[in-house]
Amino acid sequence: MSVTSIDTAISSLWAKKSDTNGNLMWLPLSVHLNDTMNVASWLWNHWICEGQRRNIINDMENGSEELAEATVAFLAAIHDLGKATPAFQTQKGYSSSEDLDQQLLERLERYGFTGICEIAERFQKLHAQTQTSHAIAGEVILYRMGVLDDISSIIGAHHGMPADSVEIYRNQEAYLENYYQSENPKADIYQLWKSVQEQIVQQALEESGICSISNLPKLTMPDQVQLCGLVIVADWIVSNENFFPLIPIDQETVPDLQERFLVGIKKWYQTIPFEVHLPENADLLYEKRFGFHPREFQRIIFDTVQMIDKPGLVIIEAPTGGGKTESALACAEQLAAKSGRSGLFFGLPTQATSNSMFSRVYEWLTSVSNEYETTTSLRLQHGKAYLNELMQKLSSNMANDESYESQVQVNQWFAGRKTSALDDYVVGTIDNFLLAALKQKHLMLRHLGFDKKVVILDEIHAYDAYMSQYLSEALSWMGTYGVPVILLSATLPKAKRAEFVQSYLKGAGLKKREIDLNGANLDTDAYPLLTYTDGNAVRQTTEFPAERPKKVSIKTCSEEDLFQLIGELIQSGGILGIIVNTVRRAQDITVECKKLFPNIPVELLHANFIATDRIDKENHLTQMIGKDAVRPERAIIIGTQVIEQSLDIDFDVLITDLCPVDLLLQRIGRLHRHDIKRPKEHQTPTTYVLGMNADMKFEHGSELIYGACLLARTQYFLRDEIRIPDDVSPLVQKVYDISNVTMNLPPGLNAQYCKWEDDFINQEMNQKQKAEAYRIDNPRTRICPEKNNLIGWLNTPDVSATDEESYAKVRDIDETIEVIAVRRFGEGYCLFSDNFNDAHDISSFINDPLIAKKIATQSLRISSGMIRMAGGLSHVIRLLEDYNRMNLPEWQKQPWLKGALGIIFDEKGEFQLGDDGPVLRYSSEYGLRMEKKEEYE
Repeated sequence: MSVTSIDTAISSLWAKKSDTNGNLMWLPLSVHLNDTMNVASWLWNHWICEGQRRNIINDMENGSEELAEATVAFLAAIHDLGKATPAFQTQKGYSSSEDLDQQLLERLERYGFTGICEIAERFQKLHAQTQTSHAIAGEVILYRMGVLDDISSIIGAHHGMPADSVEIYRNQEAYLENYYQSENPKADIYQLWKSVQEQIVQQALEESGICSISNLPKLTMPDQVQLCGLVIVADWIVSNENFFPLIPIDQETVPDLQERFLVGIKKWYQTIPFEVHLPENADLLYEKRFGFHPREFQRIIFDTVQMIDKPGLVIIEAPTGGGKTESALACAEQLAAKSGRSGLFFGLPTQATSNSMFSRVYEWLTSVSNEYETTTSLRLQHGKAYLNELMQKLSSNMANDESYESQVQVNQWFAGRKTSALDDYVVGTIDNFLLAALKQKHLMLRHLGFDKKVVILDEIHAYDAYMSQYLSEALSWMGTYGVPVILLSATLPKAKRAEFVQSYLKGAGLKKREIDLNGANLDTDAYPLLTYTDGNAVRQTTEFPAERPKKVSIKTCSEEDLFQLIGELIQSGGILGIIVNTVRRAQDITVECKKLFPNIPVELLHANFIATDRIDKENHLTQMIGKDAVRPERAIIIGTQVIEQSLDIDFDVLITDLCPVDLLLQRIGRLHRHDIKRPKEHQTPTTYVLGMNADMKFEHGSELIYGACLLARTQYFLRDEIRIPDDVSPLVQKVYDISNVTMNLPPGLNAQYCKWEDDFINQEMNQKQKAEAYRIDNPRTRICPEKNNLIGWLNTPDVSATDEESYAKVRDIDETIEVIAVRRFGEGYCLFSDNFNDAHDISSFINDPLIAKKIATQSLRISSGMIRMAGGLSHVIRLLEDYNRMNLPEWQKQPWLKGALGIIFDEKGEFQLGDDGPVLRYSSEYGLRMEKKEEYE
């Protein structure tokens, strides 16, 4: 069989087909492979960062720039090799007409694939493509040709999921007809398919410059992950018909493949990542970026980082309000220059903290982009990002004004759930980083995105043992890639500090005996503290200028005396903050305060508000008692944990439920936060703690959330005064060093405490074991002949399909249900935010995308406690699904509302779950609460 006839046969294979309004279109497989090869090579040279390229080259056996680029081109040029099989070529199109399918089959017949029209219907009935997906087919074909599985498994994984086991090779022997149209190796058609597949591989070898299979490099597993991600991105770009269009069915091929590539790639990229230079000095950088000279604390961090030769992990422990954010952003520029990174991920605990940080990063990035005279892309990454005003503004400008030019833009190509991590600069919740350790389809894209960046993670003390498993594993993979990571905390237990350092260096390929501590003490309680790695060395800086300590008086208050204390504290003026541990408790206290103090503003903030209401309340509080705000004479601010983690607000005096010491210190961080004039009665920062008693009988909700062990230890070690920063780290270490720091309790109480301690230890062990089920394995940094592929990397009994499911897995949170809340108005409904005098029925305008989008913003979360009260998750979901089918069927026809569960509350803001179920009550004043039917009646 001549090469010419084989090439002719190849030219008849299709990769894509479409029937749009009677226009029959197709794309030859050879064109698609050429497009992907060109784009992947461009991404290698222009889109991924220098640090990524350098790392991949160094990990390759006999690696070089030329070999690495050739390998990328080769992988892209064969990624759809499995489409050169009868199993794929006989597939029906998803939206194609039978006429188009038939014309393509007839073309195959004319070009040598005799009999394919006859077997097409039988193949389709046998579900040949299900038995032999084209990704697995490509992997198996390469394996049979002698390509090692470090390369072939990348092809098998290019749709996001590697093969689960090597049994895939053996199993495919039962489906030879799917590969060769015949099970007889001597048959002409068998030989044609085999020759076609071999020729596609040989052309890829020659065009890439590899030339021979024997010249293919051996790749480490982390490199396989990166290169697989790169091939996926290239494939997705060329699969976008706006960039790389299909051609008419009567057209044989594309006349100018190079011109097609240049036009397509120009349409795709809006911004090209850029690499920053190493800043000269702290004063110049801080003045340019933030408009002020650095504090001595910030200068020491800058100067220390400036001396790091091989950057890795940096941990900054310092008090709240001490300037850690500016230090981290300055440090990010230094580390980006040293490591060849071209982007940033800034992760925070909550959506609220992410929203707040987004505007700060925008201002910083605008300064960076202006200095380098380039445009770059910025994204807010969490489930409610579309509600953020700045994100809306940036997106709207890009979408509605083609002439709009700004140094910082929103690149819509990265708007998808799986592409957002690939964007240049990203601010989001910590979940997005933790997901780098979760077995999940297309995980290689997340790794590719993080490998391009410097990573900053704030408030890392806020994660339990379960989440820490994912954090440690993700840090280990960052260590493998050489990604600089900056961890920020005001209250970090020393065990966590040591765990994070060891995880990162383990990922970098270091054994414990190879780590050079040289005087660094990971158990130290020095504070502030800078801990960092430099290659295999761990170093620390403890010599920071002494600050005048803020002395916080700690007093106790009984539950019975709470409202009397509130009256006494607020009588002389000032802003009183009350932070409690449960939403219901915050609501009850708010109701009572409004009764007792009708002339004093009382504000409530917790997680059970409609999303738009919560954002409005957060903005209102920031404007009311934030930095530089014009403060009211008196006010009572009541809230839950969202206040401790979220807002830059300032209380004159604080009342708080007892909680673990690190969180207590975070709450205290909202007390006397700024240097402002205060009422004379509140000149001394004072915190009143509820729930402390000699019998250690803790409030039920608090114990349910935090466990009695940490509450008991916090109460035991808490003194009448806390000096910040001097006492912060010693206090945290005492509470969390359970195995070494004991408590002297009375015999009866000690027995009870020992049980609490056992429960705490067992819970941590259970959380760690539970996390392992969905967590990826440690990176294999060395080329190991026995196991050097992606096979089984993401093997799990439960692959998460949605963000909600994924976030739940990395946070180990109880099940909650998100609903869309509207209020009855006449025969239809309106938004809760609509005043009754101005409200109108929007139900008849549901087909208007703007109305549907606005309704979608009215999300509200039903808590796990409410779900339990209402009969359990399955029961509540079934009730809501039945309700939606009957009352809101039109929502499922709208893109913004499809899949959502809606609730129409009545005019009083009430909704009963089932005939005999509890009643949900919502108001913009108190948020959502639930009452049992008998309580309501």
